[in-house]
Parts: sequence; structure tokens; C-alpha cells
Amino acid sequence: VGSATGSVKSTFAGLVAVQSLPVNATATAVVKATTDRVCILLLNTTASPGLLLNSGATIDAPNCQVHVRSTGNPAATFNAATTLTSKKLCVAGASVIDNGGSHPNLSKGCTTVTDPFAGTLPTPASASCSYSNVTVNGGTYTANPGVYCGWTNLNNGVTVNFQPGVYVIKGGGVNVNGGTWTGTGVTFYFADTSYIQFNGTVKLSLTAPTSGTYANILMYEASGLAKSAFTINATAGALLNGLIWLPSRQLTLNSGASATAENLTLVLDTLIVNTVNWTLDAAAKGIAAASSSSASAGVYLER
Repeated sequence: VGSATGSVKSTFAGLVAVQSLPVNATATAVVKATTDRVCILLLNTTASPGLLLNSGATIDAPNCQVHVRSTGNPAATFNAATTLTSKKLCVAGASVIDNGGSHPNLSKGCTTVTDPFAGTLPTPASASCSYSNVTVNGGTYTANPGVYCGWTNLNNGVTVNFQPGVYVIKGGGVNVNGGTWTGTGVTFYFADTSYIQFNGTVKLSLTAPTSGTYANILMYEASGLAKSAFTINATAGALLNGLIWLPSRQLTLNSGASATAENLTLVLDTLIVNTVNWTLDAAAKGIAAASSSSASAGVYLER
């Protein structure tokens, strides 16, 4: 806050024996803050590495940030023939293995964001099984919301149409061998260390709800789970929109996987990327990260 006093000569007031008029002004200097958004947040603080890009990996996220909380040795590894384009690549650790490739805007020893979603997401009911050990061999399958227990096996290129709602997966997982998944207004919840195994050429088009209790949540898990692997193998393309909150999962994207996400925010334990093409921007349910480089940031006076 600042103030100033002074006087201004007055010609008209001088006619009535007033030579000047007092002037007082007070203003507050305000820093105009702007924020970027984080589209990938890797939570493991000791992993070595927390982020691994192998030859052929391409991640294009020019409008959002990637944060790696690991301080391991190394905290991140970039192998040859890899590309990670982001607004900022913030790695908490000072040790990074750089074997080539392109990863501009890398900041080592960087202050990363914390997980803003921990303890805040809703928990759907999962005590009773709606479906158990479902097997579908080819054709078209209409999936309805509910609790899926045991292993769901989708074989021979099944086309799965997901009706809007919440899909709880527990006591096993979903094994997908080819096919197509389509769903608008869907949320997948892992009640335990269950997972989805995408194999072969699976085409995905999945969008989270835009309103209600599960707004903008595409895929998430119960809190406090033991760390476990989560693998997505080759896909024929994926369009994904929403928050994917899997803080216990060590996600691996394997050869041939590709995804285009208009709005996708990932919170994971660690990430390994192999021969993948991935284009993304942050989801509506996003993570704010302070930006010091935005052209719109600055200081102005507020009266």
C-alpha cells in the first residue's frame, strides 16, 4: 500500500486568495497472478526414475505442465529418440539421465505441486456385485453401470457401448482383447488393486460426466492402495476426456499405444512410456500450477 500528498496550483482559486488545492492519493500494488495447469503429476518421491521415456515415446502437451515429484537418482530418464513437449517439465530431483531426445522447458530441483484430489473424491457403493465374471466373445455388448466383480473378459474384438454412469471394478479386473470401447458420461472406479488390461488394437472413446457427483472424473481408485502395475498395450487410438486419478499405479504405456485427449489430467505413482504417441491438455478437473512466465502476469495498482 502506498500514499502520496501534494498540491496543485489553481488559477481560478487564486482569484479568491486560494493559491493551491491539496491532493491525496492512496493505492495498493497488486501482483496479478496467473496459473498454468498440470496435466501429468507423478507422485512417487523416491522412485528411480519416476518418469521413464524410452525410444519412440512422444508426448505432446504444449499447453500444460508435467510434474515429477521424485528426488531419486535419477528422478527422470530420457532415452534417445523421445519427445516430451510441455509448457514446463518440473522435476523435483536434481539428477536426470539424458540420453538424447527433445524435452524443452526442463527444470530440475523444481518445486512440484502436491496432489489436490487426495481425500476429496466420492466413494461409490461397492458392497454388492451387480455382475460377476462376465465373458463376452465378439459382437456388440451394452454395458450398464454397476459393480463388476471378478474378471470380465472381452474377447475377439468386442464392441462395448457403455451407458452413462459409474462402473465399479473389484476382485479382479477387465481383460480386453481387441475391439472398441465407447462411452459418454462414464466413470470407472477401482475399489481395490483391480485393473484394466488393454491388449491388442483396442480403440477407446471415453468421456467423463460433465455434471453431478462424478463430474469430470473418468477413472479413479480407492485411497491407500498398495502400489501395483497398470499396463496399456497397443491401441488403435484413444480419445479420453476427464481426470484419471490412480496414485498407487505404476502406469506403463507400451508399443503402439496412442491417445488424443482434448482434456485429460493424470495423477499416477510413476510413468513409463514406450513407443507411444500421446497428445493431451489438462482436464476441466485440473491442477493449478503457479506460472512465472505467462505474458499476462504483472503488477498493477489497485485503488
